[in-house]
Amino acid sequence: MSPYPTEIPERTRRGRFVTLCQQALALAVVVAVLTPAARTVTMEVRPAEPGAADPGAVALQAATTPVTVPTDVVDATVTEYPLTTSPAGVSGRVALRGSVKPLADGGDEVTSDALPVAGFGTVGVTWAHGSEIAEEAITVNVRTRTGDAWSDWTAAEYHDEHGPDPASAEGQRSRPGTEAVLVGDVDEVQVQVETTADAPADLKVAVIDPGTPAATAEESPAIQTTGSGATTRSTAEVTEGAEGAEGAIAMQAATTGPPQPQIYSRAQWGAPEDASYKPKYGTVSAGFVHHTVNANDYQPEDVPAILRGIWKYHVKTRGWADIGYNFLVDRFGRIWEGRAGGVDKAVVGAHTLGYNDYSFAMSAIGNFETAQPSPEVINAYGALFAWKLSLSGVDPASPSQKVGSKYFAAISGHKDAGKTACPGKYLYAQIPAIRAIASQAQQGALLGQLNGSYIGSPNPDIVVRSEKSGRLVLHDIDKVDGTWRIAATVKTNVEAPWAKQLLRVGDWDGDGLNDIMAIRKSDKAPVLFRGMGGGNFHPAQVLPSSFRGVKMLAAVGDVTGDGLPDLVGQPKGDVMRVYPGQGLTGFQASVPATGQVAGKKLVPIGRWNKDSAPDALVRNGSALTLYSRILPGAWAPGKAMKSTASGYDWVIGLGPMATNGTNVLVLRNKATRAVYLVPKAKAKKLGTPILLKKRKKFDLAG
Repeated sequence: MSPYPTEIPERTRRGRFVTLCQQALALAVVVAVLTPAARTVTMEVRPAEPGAADPGAVALQAATTPVTVPTDVVDATVTEYPLTTSPAGVSGRVALRGSVKPLADGGDEVTSDALPVAGFGTVGVTWAHGSEIAEEAITVNVRTRTGDAWSDWTAAEYHDEHGPDPASAEGQRSRPGTEAVLVGDVDEVQVQVETTADAPADLKVAVIDPGTPAATAEESPAIQTTGSGATTRSTAEVTEGAEGAEGAIAMQAATTGPPQPQIYSRAQWGAPEDASYKPKYGTVSAGFVHHTVNANDYQPEDVPAILRGIWKYHVKTRGWADIGYNFLVDRFGRIWEGRAGGVDKAVVGAHTLGYNDYSFAMSAIGNFETAQPSPEVINAYGALFAWKLSLSGVDPASPSQKVGSKYFAAISGHKDAGKTACPGKYLYAQIPAIRAIASQAQQGALLGQLNGSYIGSPNPDIVVRSEKSGRLVLHDIDKVDGTWRIAATVKTNVEAPWAKQLLRVGDWDGDGLNDIMAIRKSDKAPVLFRGMGGGNFHPAQVLPSSFRGVKMLAAVGDVTGDGLPDLVGQPKGDVMRVYPGQGLTGFQASVPATGQVAGKKLVPIGRWNKDSAPDALVRNGSALTLYSRILPGAWAPGKAMKSTASGYDWVIGLGPMATNGTNVLVLRNKATRAVYLVPKAKAKKLGTPILLKKRKKFDLAG
């Protein structure tokens, strides 16, 4: 890349809106960012070779890159092996395909024969409908054989809180059982069941072959966003469910909300469609986070087979009407349609006992009691939940939603509604981040916020420039071992020794990835570096404008309300003005923002208060003044902050942290050059500084 940017022909500005799934999933796989035990990770990002795929684009495409899917229905098969007799038998303790022995302290140990596995296998254990058994009274373990080697025993989880409501039609016929266990390509499987009382009657092992597609194709998500991405539903739309009048619902009043994420359809995982199945519809007051308790090391092309295995187990073995979850998400961030009936409708699933009629659920494919969820998974949850809840007018940040007879947060884990470990301790720990991402998205997608995540985590990054090389460097901020730290560092492919100022402008070009703008020293021209994801950027593009003589120039978010980021600044001797952004075509004519503002630096801080407009601080010496409701011609009067910036040469606003929703600033001690994270405490007061780094040699920060 040339060290000094030249003019590049303008390109047509991309669509104003892209799918929220793209916005939220523009991530590099920096797992350390979300791992409590993470330490600083340093990565060198280099420019792509001519003609090569953008190295950072892999992260963006993790949710939408074409994947190998079947082109027709795939017939999965299930073989059930009885372990104990049915209720009509002489005794519930007679072994049929294995052995049973009484335990010394009561109960039984039932061990199956070694059972053959065909295809990318899934296994589960069920027992007779009506055979009540508490979770703590039964333990199920599974092991597999590949060649001559047997694996260790691993738990097949059983939660009586998973499934359809007992009074429902499918609940009347369902069989209790474990979660579906993905065993993959193995030769044999063996199951061992231990109980504290007699083993349940009609105990069976189900071994599922998901089938092999006759033909496959590389496809993108079939359920795409249309128009601006917003979904509108009419109050006149009524859908009748499987139970007649009880299933009839009227959808919420027309709502324009965040864009619908791109979703892979049921057909794309080869789902068989049962002509007798009729979806039941309810209402959506909340969404529940689940996990499938499956393996964590599958590949992208394995996902359709995994879904068919789960479907077959839920429908043919458990006796449910359809797959239990409304949506599923794989570890790559791809969202898949689950239970049939319409992704935008309030389809009643079989996922959260007692609350299925009033909620929806998305389950992450994997076991997150033992593994960390990827950033892609967290952001996919935020994207999907923001959109899905918006259809019913539900605020993702709501701490209290009436769901049936009880109250839950709008986004909750399954364990909040029952005695279960689901969705696993590591995924459950990320629910505050999911809420924050969904809330920010629903408040107008990226509007009015500081959107400076370039590396890939949900939290924003600090943009700095190396004193020696002029290289832009990104520092990702996240909690490490419960304390805020610089969790990852990326050296970008941008060198800008010629820059006077760096601006974190959010998604300037509308492609779903955050961008950086630099103001050139020589002519004060704005130079755009379009983000590619993973801390990489496209070549510089000079926008047709100049900010010569403009002081306190800052990118505070969308001020004009048109969905595009804007700049605000004060020309010498003039009033503060808004420079409305027009993406790659530059700027519209500036308009007055407020009167003259005394100060040296305008510090964007995102939505500091609860209104929908951006806010900012103005620094004048060590004094800080809060300006809220930054709108053209309508700034609220400034309010003096009780906290000052005395002794600090950096005052950088990062906006809200996705991890907990708290607005934060980054400050640097002028004398020691130690860098601190400072959270908002009250409207006019900053909290206690948290040391991030003792000393950093950087001369310019954005």
